[in-house]
Amino acid sequence: MSGLLWAVVHPALQLLMYALVFEKIFKARVVGAEAHGLVAYIGVGFWAWTLFAESSSRAATSVIDHCALIGKVAVPPWLLVFATVLSSAALHLVGYAAALTLLALTGSAIDPIGVLMAIPVLAMLLMWTLGFGMMVAAIQVFVRDLAQVLAQLLAFWFFLTPVLYSRAMLPEFAQRLMDWNPLTYYPERLRALILDSDYALGWNDLNALLVAAAMLGFGLFVFARLRRHFEDFL
Repeated sequence: MSGLLWAVVHPALQLLMYALVFEKIFKARVVGAEAHGLVAYIGVGFWAWTLFAESSSRAATSVIDHCALIGKVAVPPWLLVFATVLSSAALHLVGYAAALTLLALTGSAIDPIGVLMAIPVLAMLLMWTLGFGMMVAAIQVFVRDLAQVLAQLLAFWFFLTPVLYSRAMLPEFAQRLMDWNPLTYYPERLRALILDSDYALGWNDLNALLVAAAMLGFGLFVFARLRRHFEDFL
């Protein structure tokens, strides 16, 4: 019960921190956020990134952390990765729902239809995260420093993703480069659905689905190829 309560309290504290730091102290201005408020603009995109980053970080060590279980019980190792990612994602989705509710109660224009249409977008993000998590979990068995490298990579990746800023603030060449970041789609699409009520489907949606499916397939492929050697390194 305390864990579920924290999943609701944590978003409230984070939104309060954003309002204090970005609006009151830094007095930040983000192009595209004027109509919605900076806290709503950041909050809608931030939870998508957090879901991916924390789930991936936990997935990376999920096989190593349960090496004793793998050696004693006939449990498929991929199930450990799936359980880790899905449990982390479920907790963040509860927090996301709580954050959107708080934003709506404090006057932000949260579109309920857009929230429903955001569910497939979050499902695609989960596909991507599962594939990425399977890949890093398998490699972590052989390269034990990967978890530390991944933490630094995610910190760098965060600032390459338009979570705290909008694409419109970048030079034109940098805006085009953002398309090579597969996670750029998610905060931008969630804002379009939830804040701008933009329900139109386009090539970006199809491309994001194909990339997520490809990442899931690639992660499963890498995991299956490396799985046969796990016992030798665990």
